Amino acid sequence: MTPFQCDLCHFRNMKMRDPDPQDYLDRKLFQYIRRASLDSLWSREPATVGGNLSQARAMERCGRSIGLESVSPKMGPFPVEDSFGMKVACAMLERSLDPGKWEATIQFATARKVRSAYSNIYHASANVGRLAVMAYESTKSFHTTCETYGYWFERFILGCHKRMGDLVMSDYAVSIELLHELLRQLEEDWEETKSVRARDKIVTFANVLTFGFGCALRGEEIPKTDAAGFLKYLEVGAQDEKCPHVVVPLMGRLKGETGERYHLMILSRRTTSGIECGKWADRLGESLRRRGIVSGPVFLNHKKKQAKIGDFQDEFVFRLTRARASKPSLFAPDVVIEEVYHLRRSLRRGATTEAGNQKVPKSIVDLNNRWRKLEQAKGRALGMAMQAHYTEVKQAIPSLWSFSNAL
Repeated sequence: MTPFQCDLCHFRNMKMRDPDPQDYLDRKLFQYIRRASLDSLWSREPATVGGNLSQARAMERCGRSIGLESVSPKMGPFPVEDSFGMKVACAMLERSLDPGKWEATIQFATARKVRSAYSNIYHASANVGRLAVMAYESTKSFHTTCETYGYWFERFILGCHKRMGDLVMSDYAVSIELLHELLRQLEEDWEETKSVRARDKIVTFANVLTFGFGCALRGEEIPKTDAAGFLKYLEVGAQDEKCPHVVVPLMGRLKGETGERYHLMILSRRTTSGIECGKWADRLGESLRRRGIVSGPVFLNHKKKQAKIGDFQDEFVFRLTRARASKPSLFAPDVVIEEVYHLRRSLRRGATTEAGNQKVPKSIVDLNNRWRKLEQAKGRALGMAMQAHYTEVKQAIPSLWSFSNAL
């Protein structure tokens, strides 16, 4: 059920010579070839293979009964070239032995990126001339000769995945109680310190938490908050009597989209549970104006460039460790904070979970969490004015506001 060549044939296809038994690298390559072949063969379960074998025997028996020498197609020979993609498979197996973050070696999802890298290089090389395009109206499909899309390589990938398995390390969600404790700490620190620089750091991190949790943002999206839009609509949102809110404008390319756009997220100034998003946003506005930051990113690193969410991870771990010391009941027993809490997903997961606890309608959750997709579907062009974005979003403010307000 899987194309097969012996180890020696694969070696000759890749190296164009016979192996040297005394050469360490040749012996090592033979090991990887054998491993890759076994992975491809184990892509199908034994019962499935056995069933196909019995049917093949029955087919040949029937063929002989009517005078046919053989019904099955010829199984070889294959061309003297690496048409299977064995080179990439061996490189991927070597990559799979690299040290991992959570285990002794890396996960399959990391190792398989070798395949993606090869495919991208292949289609950027002179081989692109062998790429055929089949199109009908707006539908397109591509016919490629890239080995890593071949039948054998698909079998190898599946068998390798079955053998390696997956270790899923999901980020723990920040609960609403934990978020309140973190903000309480920050409020205490704000009141105790008189240092302007220290207060700037406190207010910046507090808004990372409120923006990420209240808008259910992924970690990489939070630093894309635009200072000009944030300051422009800070007072406007506060004056909204029906839905007092903070506008969190994200600017740039976000995951899964093309081009650069504004994405206006709506954050309740004070949520049902008492999260004072508006108070922290006002303090942030004062800090930005005092520092002369009226355009560009809200969150900056020490080089005055747009920060990355990883720049706040140490502070996050420090605050969580401090929260566990004061309220250990907020954490699972024996949890290793730095391993399971990350700003990349913990805030978003916590917000979505709390929204479910508060019976927020799924349509509202989807509207907030998928607002980027809705914007993309409208086909907004690059360079659209912030005012035009806010005008379009304004009618949806009550629905968008209700998500964070319920938290």
